[in-house]
Amino acid sequence: MSEENKVSNETVVEKGTENVAQDSAQNEYIAESKKYRKRAQDAENKLNNLQKQLETQQNQKLKEKEEYKTLAEKYEAQVNDLNPYKEKYEGIVEQRRTKLLERLPEDRRETFKNKDLDVLEFMVSELKSKPSDVSARNLVGTKNQEFGGYGSWQEFAIKDPEGASKAIEESTTNFIK
Repeated sequence: MSEENKVSNETVVEKGTENVAQDSAQNEYIAESKKYRKRAQDAENKLNNLQKQLETQQNQKLKEKEEYKTLAEKYEAQVNDLNPYKEKYEGIVEQRRTKLLERLPEDRRETFKNKDLDVLEFMVSELKSKPSDVSARNLVGTKNQEFGGYGSWQEFAIKDPEGASKAIEESTTNFIK
């Protein structure tokens, strides 16, 4: 019996060491992966900085050589590339502004029509017109209003004969009109 326990304990220990070994190997791979990722990100950042510096140097050389025409053409091409995005952005901003202004009460629209979008969004959330008080108190008694709050005309007539007769008179007068 004791030998069986020893054997089973040994197998458990072996499985535990395998898991620890696998975990440590995985952690090593993860650490190595993170190291390479950081190196790649650093290299990309360095490349971007060098490209910016190179462009700045080229622009300075053009200025020194008084080749303003080449510099102007370069900037004009850049502006032409960015103009469609600017127009699209302005259109989106104007649509959003219009929608937000429509949510404001009419007397407040003039005040906020020239404000930034973030201000408008904040004010719309703050000045949002309050919905009518639909609450549990208002809904109590609305069930079966047709029968004065009772389940049927019979129950209404039995429990509140005066109310039932008034309701019948009102419904017939409304029907005749």
